[in-house]
Amino acid sequence: MNNQDGERGTIFLVEEDEDVRPNLRRNLRKYGYRVLLAVDEEDALDRVGDGVVPADLVLLDLIGKSTDEVLQIGRRIREHAKYDGHTPLVMLAEKYGADVEGTDVNIGGNDWITYLEDHEQLKQLLARLLSKPASEETA
Repeated sequence: MNNQDGERGTIFLVEEDEDVRPNLRRNLRKYGYRVLLAVDEEDALDRVGDGVVPADLVLLDLIGKSTDEVLQIGRRIREHAKYDGHTPLVMLAEKYGADVEGTDVNIGGNDWITYLEDHEQLKQLLARLLSKPASEETA
């Protein structure tokens, strides 16, 4: 969608944690992504309600909510923004056991949950989900 001026794409980040938000935003920019930010579900829905938030991926980090709740919020955001069905939705898991740490799980369609071990894992997942098919890169 946006891959201009060397950017890898645009991520619509919904991050509730005031302490995590600036670091995550800075890292995403460092990876080459344009970052559009919302601080919670209400803010995200307000922003997309005007249809002014074009993004290639929705990244959610919501505090104190179950995976199912976060998935439903992400789907509402994607629906309100009128993103196509190919727009990935990635949720950062808040609490999980050591048995799933370091994994990325496709939970249906283009919806993902990541159990982060480190920032490199997120970087690789985003690159994989936002990479252009080889046919587009050479066109």
